Amino acid sequence: MYASSAARDARALTLRGRLAIFFGFEANAQRPRDIESASLVNDRNPDLRARRFLLLAVFLSQLANATSVNTMVAAVGIAITVTAFFIREAPRPFIWRAALLLFTFGAGVLVVLSYGKLIGRDAGIALLYLFGPLKLIEARSSRDYMWVWGLGLVLYVASFFENLGLGAAVTLPLVIVAYVAALRLFDARASERDGARLSTHVKQAAVHTLMGIPLAAILFVLFPRATAPLWGMREPSVGRTGLSEEMQPGEIAELIKSRETAFRVEFAGRKPPNSALYWRGPVLRSFDGVRWTSGDAAARGEFVAFSPEEFERESVEYTVTVERLDTRWLPVLEVPAAFPTGPAIENTAFLTDAQQIGLRRAPNGATAYRVKSLIRPNYQGISGQSLFFEMRTGPAAFNPRARAFAADLKAQFPDPKERVRALLSHFDREQFFYTLNPPRYSADGGGPTSIDRFLFDGKRGFCEHYAGATVFLLRASGIPARVVTGYQGGEWHPAGHMIVRQSDAHAWTEALIDGQWIRIDPTGAVAPNRVEIGLSDALPETERLLVNTRRWYESAQFVALWEQANFSYTKWVIGFDRDRQRELMRDLGLGEMNPVAAIGWMLIAVSLSGALVAFGWWIAKRRREKALDPHVQLWHVLRKRLIKAGLTVEPHQTVSDALERATARWPEHATAFRDFARQYNLARFAPRAATDPPPDRLKRILNSLPIASSLRRQAVSTNR
Repeated sequence: MYASSAARDARALTLRGRLAIFFGFEANAQRPRDIESASLVNDRNPDLRARRFLLLAVFLSQLANATSVNTMVAAVGIAITVTAFFIREAPRPFIWRAALLLFTFGAGVLVVLSYGKLIGRDAGIALLYLFGPLKLIEARSSRDYMWVWGLGLVLYVASFFENLGLGAAVTLPLVIVAYVAALRLFDARASERDGARLSTHVKQAAVHTLMGIPLAAILFVLFPRATAPLWGMREPSVGRTGLSEEMQPGEIAELIKSRETAFRVEFAGRKPPNSALYWRGPVLRSFDGVRWTSGDAAARGEFVAFSPEEFERESVEYTVTVERLDTRWLPVLEVPAAFPTGPAIENTAFLTDAQQIGLRRAPNGATAYRVKSLIRPNYQGISGQSLFFEMRTGPAAFNPRARAFAADLKAQFPDPKERVRALLSHFDREQFFYTLNPPRYSADGGGPTSIDRFLFDGKRGFCEHYAGATVFLLRASGIPARVVTGYQGGEWHPAGHMIVRQSDAHAWTEALIDGQWIRIDPTGAVAPNRVEIGLSDALPETERLLVNTRRWYESAQFVALWEQANFSYTKWVIGFDRDRQRELMRDLGLGEMNPVAAIGWMLIAVSLSGALVAFGWWIAKRRREKALDPHVQLWHVLRKRLIKAGLTVEPHQTVSDALERATARWPEHATAFRDFARQYNLARFAPRAATDPPPDRLKRILNSLPIASSLRRQAVSTNR
């Protein structure tokens, strides 16, 4: 047998043997680097349990990204995952492997058709979404499983591009435990997989995850999130939720159906009434006849001048916490009195001539800032300000009836203020309706006459319809005007802060009259409840369910607690960056530390964390040891002593084999080693009887043997 094995190994080293191996002509030929481990090949192949548990981990990653990928990509990815569940082992026939290759190519084509490219953030996430389960279908070895494990984990991390809320934080430990358990399953030997139950692997994975939490917490404080746009990175070509710098009738109506939180506000002292809560966002100046846009870059502006009495009477101070900004404009109450302060804000904020607070560098993730505003509906215009965009009404042939109506208004009411009042009275007097489901006035070639069709035919619209039509009529009558988008109102939380949701999105008008920019909200003339009470009470009864604040499975108490927890998590965890770290260090009295001291404290913290983890590991190991049979515990003690003395003892070796090797190295202790092996085998494997040897005999034998250092010296002297 040994001769044939040697001949086969020698033949494998020849060129012919290598070619046979490469092309698969000889199934029994083995690669030279695998000769020594040939007996372990089957032992390293993961079993069905490891395959399906890894599939569960990949499925969790898919669920985390289900709302971030194209609907077709999501459906195909889940279908591939379900198919992989029923495949017990990788397909070996050529036809099935060719079909799998074809499916992989089709997945790439699907991504290109859905996103128009293969390179990019969203396209890359879609590829991971599809390739993870596809790779698992053809996986055979632990190496293949490791590829699937890595693809799935990267896919889960990619979900943080879109979701950094408390929900993601709560599910993160569960997903990490699933991935660690999957790693333990497919990387374990067959004997270990058969001997340990699935619950054991999951439990050990949970213990390892818990042991890493203290170190992760310390690293979180010492190394805060980078300010570079990584987790906040967004593809500008893809619209998500929130306001944008463009508006077409119907877009805000779709936005308010979302119950997603836009930002949260904490007022310091006085709280303004709901009717004064106009959160200023993108200002839209340019109009091409169909769409409203921000136009060219706005000019730098000046803060509104005010006297101490006006500041005392009108000012409010508040803190805004934004989970994710969709534009470069910070939502602030009209009108800001000074630049906002807060981490990553002071050095990048600027003010436009439209009283917008913008950022030169987009913030990374959550942002918190403190602002002071004057609650007033008007402010002084800048002398000599260019009003080119504020007077454009699009092509002259567009909306002829609205232009004629504006000309009549100008003729009847030469005074601009009277003209505005007359226009608002027209909205109030005529049968205009406030609705989430207006007709599509720009459909069927109606774009050039969409305002005409709204004002004189449909008379049903949402806030952007009324704001856009009002600005068009004011411009056509000679009054500079622009559309302001943002949010109106908010929802008070029992904890005392305000929640402003995407469903509070709003659009209103701003007109320049007698040198003053005056806020005009035509929606208030049609649906006063929208401003005074809220959106839900302003809508028809049949449409209120679309923006209802509570669903049938939610309780008010649970929602309030969840909102409060989510707010605290966003404020203190997601918003923790270098500036907040400096504030925390100052509060701890460490604000003036030099770099050397900071490095020292970091090393001390990491060392303490490592010691805590090691202590937890030692406690867990001691508990496992105490749960073992006393005879096994004594053997473990002796095995460790022999290993420290220089004798290699493999885990798969029996006690008798190991102690025979120990006898050969230390013949002077042969009697003790053989007595230990005999007593151990008798206690563990002999039939049960009333005269079973107690563990005290093994303990006495163990105590009679020298310690590890003495055995090591004796072995050295014997070798000499």
